[in-house]
Amino acid sequence: MNRVEKDVLSLALPLLLLVAAAALCGLAVRIVPPGRIFDDPASYLAIHSALELISITVSLMVFSLGWAVRRTDPNQRNLILGLAALAASAIDVFHTLSYAGMPDLVTPSSPEKAINLWLLGRLAMAVGLVLAVIVTTDHQWRDATRRFWLGGVALVTTTLVAIGLVHPEWFPRTFIPGSGLTPFKISAEYVLSVAYVGAASAMYLRFRRTGDPNELKLAAAAWIMALSGVLLTLYGDVGDLFNLAGHLGKALAYLLIYGALFVSGVQTPYTALAKEQALLRTLMDSVPDLIFFKDPQSRYLGYNRAFASYCGRPEAEMIGKTDDEFAPPEVAEFYRSKDRAAMAAGRPTTNEEWIDYPDGRHVLLETIKAPIHENGGTLMGMVGISRDITRRSSAEEKLRRALSDLEMVTTVAAHDLQEPARTIASFLQLLELRYRGKLGEDADQYIAYAVAGAHRMRDQLAGLQEYTLVDQGPAFFPPVDAAEIVAAILEAWKPKLDEAGAVVSLGSLPVVQANPDQLKALFQHLIGNALKFRHPDRPPEIRLSAAHQGGTWEFSVTDNGIGVEEAYWDKIFMVFQRLHPLSLYEGTGIGLAICRKIVERHGGRIRVVSVPNQGSTFSFTIPDRA
Repeated sequence: MNRVEKDVLSLALPLLLLVAAAALCGLAVRIVPPGRIFDDPASYLAIHSALELISITVSLMVFSLGWAVRRTDPNQRNLILGLAALAASAIDVFHTLSYAGMPDLVTPSSPEKAINLWLLGRLAMAVGLVLAVIVTTDHQWRDATRRFWLGGVALVTTTLVAIGLVHPEWFPRTFIPGSGLTPFKISAEYVLSVAYVGAASAMYLRFRRTGDPNELKLAAAAWIMALSGVLLTLYGDVGDLFNLAGHLGKALAYLLIYGALFVSGVQTPYTALAKEQALLRTLMDSVPDLIFFKDPQSRYLGYNRAFASYCGRPEAEMIGKTDDEFAPPEVAEFYRSKDRAAMAAGRPTTNEEWIDYPDGRHVLLETIKAPIHENGGTLMGMVGISRDITRRSSAEEKLRRALSDLEMVTTVAAHDLQEPARTIASFLQLLELRYRGKLGEDADQYIAYAVAGAHRMRDQLAGLQEYTLVDQGPAFFPPVDAAEIVAAILEAWKPKLDEAGAVVSLGSLPVVQANPDQLKALFQHLIGNALKFRHPDRPPEIRLSAAHQGGTWEFSVTDNGIGVEEAYWDKIFMVFQRLHPLSLYEGTGIGLAICRKIVERHGGRIRVVSVPNQGSTFSFTIPDRA
């Protein structure tokens, strides 16, 4: 049997069972008429009131449960059933008070008046069960929406009850003394039974698909309500067996509905919560960091195994107590001050602190403390996470010292070696002038190589010194007009640009927060590269522009030069990285490395996009600190 056939069978099964039960009841009436159990309706009054009181009580419990779990109900089904139960319970109260033998309420009590209200109560619950099946939503209703539906149900219920009490004659005849039930009453019960059995079929199908026993309970409740309706078409007098059986079925169905809602709305969430708590506890205890929770008065609500190792107390012993239980007064006060600061800030705060373990270890902790609020914003306390950073701090300090030593050595070397390089270059030039043509052609060539190498070494040392000086001094970024910086560069380089036949176009360049000398050096290197690496077959075209994007200014320097293959887009920003021999393009291989260091010092990034033989676009960002 395929799935479709199984689904059809699941939908049809409640209906088939109802038809079979109805046939048996009809056959039983023909073979053994039940007759009247109570000769006088007043004799049936006590048991009728007791059964209705059970139904009313359970209905109110269903509403209370559905309303209590309204914010955690994933599909609002519990709330829908709760509102339907509220309407049914209110109507059933007046149905009970209108039964034959009860004191007159507005109009004389009578079987027909009670039956009218009975049908309205059954209609309310039928509507609730049907809506619980057809209304599916994946989002929570807002409180205003819930209150709207609660008010709407209350208004409709009040209106129907008022009509049933004040104007029972407005309803079609349902019961004629001596004759029994009218065709309208019987037809109404059958229509309601069809609605109930439809809901039962849909819920039974869900049960077959999901295996959720709550669906089966609701399906059984709807089916029993449908059968009760059939039974209530068979009695000839209000005091006979079928009337009693119908009321018993109703009470049983309401109990099943309450049981299903209790499990789905209370028991299942609490079971899931217990599993989540067990998982959270396992995760917390497996983490080496110290994790702890405190209330607004810095009293402990709980902590993990690592924290218990630190404080030397089991968690159960410290619940509701403060740091004074295990820490010296000054340390406890320090902890409380950090707790108060985190809760007052309303955001996570971080601090470092040295602590002593019971076993004598002296450890540096990095502690993050964050406030915890309820959905309504009420402060519940704070959570803290402390991580041992002793080794990391020691390693960082060693790394800082090593970097400082390296920078010092590099700076000193770049500065102090320039004088020997200049001396070597000067004496080599003197040697070249004095002995050119006297020592032979090979000697002249060797001296020329030595002079060129000395000049290159001097340029490299100058570039290295410029590179090391980028990070020197405070990071002070005053407002700088980028347009003025570029204009000054172009004016100074006008002869060089004219010689190359370069065409430079400028877009709108902004005022940015930057170091003016470093911003100038940045543009000089990028424009200089555009001139240096121009294409031999066309005059250079250089365009500078800027755009504001996401809180940063992005500058672009575009040329139509020889371009860079994609494999080298990152490599060219490294120190002393060259893509071409000195015989083709001069330079030290430090310029773009200096550009990257300047941009990163300003908090931005630099990149290149290029097409070989067509040109390149160098882009860099500077945060908009205005």
